[in-house]
Amino acid sequence: MGGTAGALVRYAMATTWPKPQDMLIPTLIAVGVAFFFAAYVLATGLRTSLHYLILGLCGGVASLSAWAVLTISTPMRLSLAFLTLTPVAAVTGLLCGLVVARAVAR
Repeated sequence: MGGTAGALVRYAMATTWPKPQDMLIPTLIAVGVAFFFAAYVLATGLRTSLHYLILGLCGGVASLSAWAVLTISTPMRLSLAFLTLTPVAAVTGLLCGLVVARAVAR
């Protein structure tokens, strides 16, 4: 269910910003936020249905298959931006989620 909701978020983003050059910033934000919440949920160690729903949502929103399509279907300059900045956003979101989970645990 969470994966379906995440896929719907990605679809809404693609229809709102149909041009690849318009999708760069929303993609970076979506990936960063999704990895933040996924890292936080995983770091807290709680395993409820809500947590699994959140992980599915994060997985759908941060779909790396969508990232791959955007990377290969755009002009070279924009492709390089997607190729390099999307993983940076993912790692940044991951690290921030872990830091916040650690701070909350104290």
